[in-house]
Amino acid sequence: MGENNGVKRSFIGGQSFVRAGVLAAISALTALVLLVFSVNASVKSLSLPSQDSGLQIYDRNDKLVLTVFADRDSFPVPLGQIAKSMQQAIVTSEDRDFYQHHGVNLLSIARAVSVNLSKGHAVQGGSTITQQLVKNLFFPTQKRSLYGKVQEAILAIELEMLYPKKKILEAYLNYIYFGRGAFGVERAAEKYFGKTSSTLTPAESAYLAGLVTAPSTLSEPAHYGEALKRQKDILTNMAALHYISPELAAKARYENLKFRDTGTTRDSMWYYISYVLQVLESQFGHEKIHAAGTKVFTNLDIRAQEEAEKALTLGIRRAPRGISQGALVCLSVKDAAVISLIGGTGSYQLNPWDRALNCHTAGSAFKPFVYLAGLLSGAITPDTVVDDMPLSIRIPGTEGVYTPKNFDGTFLGPISVRRALALSRNVCAVRLAEATGIGQIINTARLAGISSPLAPTPAIALGTGAVSPLEMASAYATFARRGVRAEPILIRRIENKDGQILGVCKLNEQPVFDAEPVDQLVDIMQDVVKVGTGKAAQLPDRPVAGKTGTADGGKDVWFVGFTPDTVTAVWGGNDEHKAVPGTQVTGGAIAAGIWKNYMQAYYRLHPQPPAAFPVPVNPLLHDYELNLPSPQLAASPEEGATSPAREEGSPSKSGFVGRLFHKIFGIFR
Repeated sequence: MGENNGVKRSFIGGQSFVRAGVLAAISALTALVLLVFSVNASVKSLSLPSQDSGLQIYDRNDKLVLTVFADRDSFPVPLGQIAKSMQQAIVTSEDRDFYQHHGVNLLSIARAVSVNLSKGHAVQGGSTITQQLVKNLFFPTQKRSLYGKVQEAILAIELEMLYPKKKILEAYLNYIYFGRGAFGVERAAEKYFGKTSSTLTPAESAYLAGLVTAPSTLSEPAHYGEALKRQKDILTNMAALHYISPELAAKARYENLKFRDTGTTRDSMWYYISYVLQVLESQFGHEKIHAAGTKVFTNLDIRAQEEAEKALTLGIRRAPRGISQGALVCLSVKDAAVISLIGGTGSYQLNPWDRALNCHTAGSAFKPFVYLAGLLSGAITPDTVVDDMPLSIRIPGTEGVYTPKNFDGTFLGPISVRRALALSRNVCAVRLAEATGIGQIINTARLAGISSPLAPTPAIALGTGAVSPLEMASAYATFARRGVRAEPILIRRIENKDGQILGVCKLNEQPVFDAEPVDQLVDIMQDVVKVGTGKAAQLPDRPVAGKTGTADGGKDVWFVGFTPDTVTAVWGGNDEHKAVPGTQVTGGAIAAGIWKNYMQAYYRLHPQPPAAFPVPVNPLLHDYELNLPSPQLAASPEEGATSPAREEGSPSKSGFVGRLFHKIFGIFR
């Protein structure tokens, strides 16, 4: 009996132990289930971001050029368009067992714990690529914690049950941060090496993969040595994992990485894209335009934008010291499309201020509005002769006298209006402004497309007002259309993800001037390029009309010119608005050359037979037709040389009315 009782007690005790174990297991399972539900409840949707989840920007040919996300600069690409070496490098660096585990790698976690304990601090992470992706997608701001790691692990396992490895790796490479503002491997490849991710070499791939551990630090020049060491370690490990041969790894370790030290194609494109976003947000609001899959079809010509960036960068680089920045805007005459828009040279990230949209002193590039106003009012006729002689104008309400001067300090006497504009004679422009009326000039500029403030003073004839390159291109396009104004069109249409049209931008043409006066103006503006201050803008196979401009002290230099089909405005200067000394700091010597280089590249991209400008019924007469003596032009008729063609710089822009008044009328004697 005693033995039976003992056995019975042991049996009962065993039952209790099993029962407790079962209850514990049930409790643990219940807790796990609740945890899983809790984790799932903490995310809105367990899904990978699709490549069309951002705001999609299309170019003039309906080709997708960029996907803009509200919180990052990224350009997602399919895994098949990412170099195999890049895929292998990131797996080698971040998760060498990626293709074997199911979202969580216990061996990797154990190895990381061991290493961290031996070092006394965290030096190695155990998170898989899938876990890192989960954290970046669903918990980007959450601090590290045990619960956070459990969350990541649970969702990583679920994610791997929903998606194949290729999709997870694709999402990771498109989402991860590489430093210098670049999210995703496509953006990183372009930012660092000026190429697409499909063309990355093993050496470049290993370098980028090495940045992911600490992108903000390792991307800095001061830590280049550390980044290079990580690159070499990754290449060694890629060979150990049989991704590449030992020979290729050894060769790649000594490859000289060629970093892109200037703005990339998409960097320069950001001036255009930023303006697109600015227009969209002003009309539709931030949230609506960033709705998933919104498509924006622009007039951006990618290849023309690239050529504009090249021409502007090269021209500013070759300009005299002090001219350190520039802008370029190109419009189609036919449909007012903004073909290209460059707001600065160098990286957009370093120079985001858009000089194409902001104002700079117009200088003599404003003179065509003076001459057109004179033609419209009758102050200028085909046989008008203007005196290029000393002039003094008393300022109403003051004892001050305004005395304009020519750039070269000389006077030519009586000359034709045609020659006065071609040689950009300042005194002649002021005389014609006085005969026409300042109000008439401002009204003419407004009708053409100038909307910036213009002070009603005699010096307006010399371009004392500040205008933007976009404004100038648009206003000159009115000349090219024979007096028909059309607002520049940046965006053609907007669609939602289902293809439903949300908005269409249509060409809105308004006749604002009679054709004959505009034809007369364009006719003499061609002389500016043929024999005047804009000779550097001549194109060998087609006519060009335009005008140079130089502000006081060379602070702003311009050339705005057009053919019968395309108009381009070029500005150069510096962000500090400092004077630039030198005889060659003029629009004719700097901006006109940039204009020519860009336009030649543009017509190489878009070959088309040259067209002719309409011939006016009553063209303005030449000096010889008016029996006037003609100064010798052979010496050097272009701006910047010591000749009658050099123009006086106009007073610079100012932020205060009093200072502006002083600049304009400060020649009180």
